[in-house]
Amino acid sequence: MYGNRIREMRKKRGLTLKEVAEATGYTIGHISQIERDLKSPSLTALRKIAACLDCSEVWLIMGDTESNFQSSNSEDSSKETYLIRKENRIPMRIPEIDVSYSIFTPSALPDGQEAQMTGLIVRLNPNTWVTERMISHGNYDESLLLLKGELELRMDDSTYTIHEGDCFYIPKNSLHNYLNTSDEEAIMIVYFSQLIY
Repeated sequence: MYGNRIREMRKKRGLTLKEVAEATGYTIGHISQIERDLKSPSLTALRKIAACLDCSEVWLIMGDTESNFQSSNSEDSSKETYLIRKENRIPMRIPEIDVSYSIFTPSALPDGQEAQMTGLIVRLNPNTWVTERMISHGNYDESLLLLKGELELRMDDSTYTIHEGDCFYIPKNSLHNYLNTSDEEAIMIVYFSQLIY
């Protein structure tokens, strides 16, 4: 599930299981079981591991989904890798959160270029928070456009009401969370100012 991804990044960063365990507060055995897919990490554990490995939790949970996405695009010519067809969006689920994410931007561009942003379609059920607690992104800004529904967005010590068609910008290191306050599914386009997977 996430294990190969975590092991791959740990080795890339030159860290031992012991170093990851010490940095996250978990035992070596616990981290080892996660890496071998014998145990599924909680969202809290996933975030701690991602912080230790200096990568996004999104990258860690992509797993085989990204491989399938890349192989489905490999038949296209290099010019067409700028184009992401609807059926090639990358669906994503974060543990413990009942929110639907769909990444619609590529990670690799023609001629070895790397994409400089990440775009997602986010679907949020009525009376549901986008995440279980206030979070911040240390390395990138976030911007959202609400296509449908109504949100209560909390950022640092302020609360904002976001109506259909409104946009909101969240600078890096700003604690934030948002709640769908409408009786219907909220749909939004979210952009991160760097590649996060």
